[in-house]
Amino acid sequence: MGARKDLSVVFSRHTQEEVKNFLMDWGIGLNFNPVAPACHKSVDQCPPGSIALYCRHFEFSNLRHPFSLFVLNVLEYYRVSFGQIHPKGMARVLHFEVLCRACGYDPSLLLFHRFFLFGKKR
Repeated sequence: MGARKDLSVVFSRHTQEEVKNFLMDWGIGLNFNPVAPACHKSVDQCPPGSIALYCRHFEFSNLRHPFSLFVLNVLEYYRVSFGQIHPKGMARVLHFEVLCRACGYDPSLLLFHRFFLFGKKR
C-alpha cells in the first residue's frame, strides 16, 4: 500500500495519560490541551483547530517545541502538516536546518528547495 494511503488505516494506541506523560517528558506545556485520539481515529482525521503530532517526530527527528520559524515555513510552503510528514522526513528538514546553522548560514526555503531538488536528480 502506498504511503499516502496508509494514513487512514493506522491508528494511535496512546491513552490520554500516556499523552500527558509524553508532553511532560518533552517539556511541552499542558496548556495546549493535548488529546489522545480515539482508537478508531487516524492522524488524517484531526479535529478542527488541532494539529496531529507523531511522538516519533520528537524521539526520532529530534523535533523540539517551540518549533523553529524555518520548520513552520517549510510546512506552510509545501502545504503540509506535521501529521503528513514521516518522522524521517522531518529529520531531513531538521538536519538541513542544523547543518545550515553549523556552516554559518540561515536556513531558507529557497536553499532547502534547491538542495532537495538537486538531490532528487542524482
